[in-house]
Amino acid sequence: MGGVHEARVGTSGAMGRDLVHLIRKPQLSPDSVDSPSSPTECRQDISPVPFGAAPDGSNFVSWASEQLVQSPSFVDEIDSPGGSVHTPTNLSTKPSHRKRTHSPDVWEAHKVEIARLYLDENKRLKDVMEIMESQWGFRASPKMYKTKLTQWKFFKNNRQADVANLLYLQRHRLAIGKESTFRRNGKPIDVEAYMRRRGISAFDLVEVADSGDLPPTVRCRTPPSIPRVLDPPDDLRLKERFFQWTSQKFVKPRPVETGYLKRIDSHHASAALHSVQLLTHGCWLFSTGRNQEGGDFCRAAFNLLHHILETSAFLSFFEMMMAIRRYPNAEIIKELWSYLSRYAATIEGVNQPLYRVLASFASFSREHALEYNIDILDWALQWASCRFNSSFDGKPFDYTMLKPWDLAPVGESYHRYYLCLNHWEIDLIPTVTIRNLDEYEDPSNLRADLLLIFGNQSCWRDERISKIALKVLEQNRSSFKPSDYLEFVCLYATARHSNVRSAGDDPTSSIDHKLAREYLQLAVDLQGRAWPPGKNYYETMTLLESWYREAGDHDSADATRRRRDTDCANVLTALCK
Repeated sequence: MGGVHEARVGTSGAMGRDLVHLIRKPQLSPDSVDSPSSPTECRQDISPVPFGAAPDGSNFVSWASEQLVQSPSFVDEIDSPGGSVHTPTNLSTKPSHRKRTHSPDVWEAHKVEIARLYLDENKRLKDVMEIMESQWGFRASPKMYKTKLTQWKFFKNNRQADVANLLYLQRHRLAIGKESTFRRNGKPIDVEAYMRRRGISAFDLVEVADSGDLPPTVRCRTPPSIPRVLDPPDDLRLKERFFQWTSQKFVKPRPVETGYLKRIDSHHASAALHSVQLLTHGCWLFSTGRNQEGGDFCRAAFNLLHHILETSAFLSFFEMMMAIRRYPNAEIIKELWSYLSRYAATIEGVNQPLYRVLASFASFSREHALEYNIDILDWALQWASCRFNSSFDGKPFDYTMLKPWDLAPVGESYHRYYLCLNHWEIDLIPTVTIRNLDEYEDPSNLRADLLLIFGNQSCWRDERISKIALKVLEQNRSSFKPSDYLEFVCLYATARHSNVRSAGDDPTSSIDHKLAREYLQLAVDLQGRAWPPGKNYYETMTLLESWYREAGDHDSADATRRRRDTDCANVLTALCK
């Protein structure tokens, strides 16, 4: 029985009873932690022999004196280094006050009782020592006790290393579909509260985590949940393999410094990222019904797609998943995973965890409908984005809420590699920065991204959206160097929020609906001036056309459509550049 202490009592002609404690170190795993057996939950029915009791229940001192007379070698025996009990040569009715050095077996024999007093009953060490001496005749110095308590991991408070391992275990179990709750000495452990109190982040804990055993005073359980339809087995297998790979590759970005930012620049100029851009355009064209052009872009993307398997290109892997999630197409998803898995199987240099991930994605895409493939993509992206336990407005940070994610210029997105390391507050968006990054990038791009995440996360319903967007818009226009991207996002966010506010109103007379159209028209005009026409411009124009038609303004709707088609006539040429 893993993790369960067993005690055995043997009879000795010399000493009456000899306690031998057998223990096997518990192993930490997502499955074994749910076992009801544990060092402090399962108490031995056999307790250590109380001090002063002889084998037949008579007085120990009298009995021991008789044994000395009968056997002169008795003193030598019990005073030997291997003996588990020390008895003074001059026996008396008063116990000796000299501190004893006990063998490991003797300490183990008293381990359960010490745990009960020190942990379960929360007694002070001084009180535990007095009880153990008065009731069991077990005497040791405070230093000896503290050494043993540390060896046994009998800690009353949460240590950083323990909380780090809790976080590691929580993430591991979550990756295979298990929720987790933790308790120390019967009291719940709040990891989030611990990090806030200590002023540290999840990344700080990840650095000290060693995936070792939890202290025996800590229990991990799967909380009861509402019955639901079980995930298919290959779903769980894919999640576990994805977790194993990301645990190795998706590590914390290095501190802001020139060397790391140069690596990001190299990534932005890589063939791997270019293949993702081509794939994104192809998927978008398929979504608009332009199948021939979409096929051309996808073929060009597949010619470069193998670069994603390069060791240095793992970031492109996540951006590729963002692309196929934004414009989901069942056939493209199947062919994509099949191609990558087959290619990985034929070349050297691809690590086995990545190959297993690709093979699992390929198998899953063949066996399940598009909606399930979208769900697994959402899970994978959310897992990667919340790996370091960051938050946004009190909720787990979700990078998938940044959409459209490719609107900002690629060369101005250093901040996106640090989004998953912080706790973001909504009210601080107008002034938020990332320490040490200001000298490399305008913080306006960070504020724009956070405003987009805020809107998408709240489905554009939160009343703070327009207030924050208009405040940031005013600041941006009065700044020394206004940001086109930030202004566009502010106009776009205000338009989306106003449109949601108009729900239930008559679009032809609703003030909110009119404001939504006006702000989106301003956003479209800015988008047409600031960037070459492309898929994002096309989508914004299409949204504006639909709002005009809702309001019964068909002339404006037709004019918007004509402008979109004219401006995007050469979109394929622009995308190929």
